[in-house]
Amino acid sequence: MNTPESENVAPESSPAHWQRLADRLAQYGWLVLLGSIAVGFVGGVIVAVIWQSDESAGAMPGPGLQDLPMIISMLGYLLVILLGVPSLLAGAWDFLRGHWTAGGRRILVFVGPVLLLVGTEIVPHLLNPCLFALELGGKRLPGMCDYGEWGTDFAARWHLLDHTLVGAIPFAALYWLALRKWRPGVARFRGDTALDPTRVNGIARNGEQRGNNE
Repeated sequence: MNTPESENVAPESSPAHWQRLADRLAQYGWLVLLGSIAVGFVGGVIVAVIWQSDESAGAMPGPGLQDLPMIISMLGYLLVILLGVPSLLAGAWDFLRGHWTAGGRRILVFVGPVLLLVGTEIVPHLLNPCLFALELGGKRLPGMCDYGEWGTDFAARWHLLDHTLVGAIPFAALYWLALRKWRPGVARFRGDTALDPTRVNGIARNGEQRGNNE
């Protein structure tokens, strides 16, 4: 039976509503991430095929139609991080209550996209075949690479495709493996009925409190 004291205690499920909302936004974030990578890949291929330099096209310097896929994919990555902020807050709430495992799982959907964005921007410049060919073999790859006083890098027409293939896709695969292990409910595909461990932990904690209140 419930005692008067237990009736005055705020139920454990009071923060559960916004935690469920954070989980739902994390699922949307995963879909946005897949869409952003698809835009980067398809757009990168199209840009590589139809590329025209500003000089040959007679265009004014600055962002143009050819830069649209890169802008869309970058905005998508930032949106994924934004959608992960509620999970970061939910994880912080779990940490404050001493639920370290559940909190760590929740913040994964914020930390993962942040690392993906950083890796997508940095790793392709580190794994740069243009630089390797020039420094190690003394060879230049015209058409594929650009050279200047600033150094060497992929030519602008290949830039988005390089960042997508070398950066975004490998990091997204690592992120997916992490989600499959610790947050399967976020990256759930059709027919996958696995429960998210954070939801299982929440159900167990609510059940324990109901038992204590009876």
